[in-house]
Amino acid sequence: MLVISSVLNYNGETATSTVEKIKSGDKHLKEKFIEDYIPFIIRVITGIYASKAVDVKNSDEYSVGLMAFDEAIEKFDGSKSNQFLKFAQLVIKRRVVDYLRHISPISKNEIPFSYFNSRSDSELEEKLNLYDFGLEAGRYELICELKDFSRQLETFGLSIGKLPDYIPKHRDSKQICINIAKKIIENKHIYKKLLTKKYFMMKELSKIIDVHPKTVERNREFIICVCIVYENDYENFKAYLGMLK
Repeated sequence: MLVISSVLNYNGETATSTVEKIKSGDKHLKEKFIEDYIPFIIRVITGIYASKAVDVKNSDEYSVGLMAFDEAIEKFDGSKSNQFLKFAQLVIKRRVVDYLRHISPISKNEIPFSYFNSRSDSELEEKLNLYDFGLEAGRYELICELKDFSRQLETFGLSIGKLPDYIPKHRDSKQICINIAKKIIENKHIYKKLLTKKYFMMKELSKIIDVHPKTVERNREFIICVCIVYENDYENFKAYLGMLK
């Protein structure tokens, strides 16, 4: 997975501030910006094919990546993030993986839930690397989701290895928790406080849900998991947690 820890400088300015200028109407700067960041686009696309060499510049994926980078420029919101390249990486990866899924006749396999009983995240990743998805891009996307999901869970003191334990045993209880998580995600103020405080602000939460506080606290781990999955649009984990409805 390509990890970008900071925003790169671009002619003495950050990529983010350059994008802000482009969005203000500097179309000539946009053309030069895209051209200068072609090596970045190629690196992101190449990362999807981690186990084999690909002539990216002569591939359809390269065209998809260029369009995705342009899309990232148009959709980037500087008021929500100061890391354009990280956002662009995500958009490029999703568009290329969507393209590969579209042209592949092979359906994506599901990963056994027993894999989440691994002793560590690295052990889980190793199992996923050995698992036959039929489409390498699907494996790459899941591992990307796994790493990011695991990192975010750790900030709450949770572990992806315990994911099966967090899921309510009864279907009705699970659906109630999913509905609570949807309400939290829809209310950005409450979700932001959850990310900051690491616990539910029950007084505010009770205004948007009609559920006893004990139900929320009893299922704290699962509700947090679902919130993170929805907010980051983890398609694989939506399927595993029964959220694709």
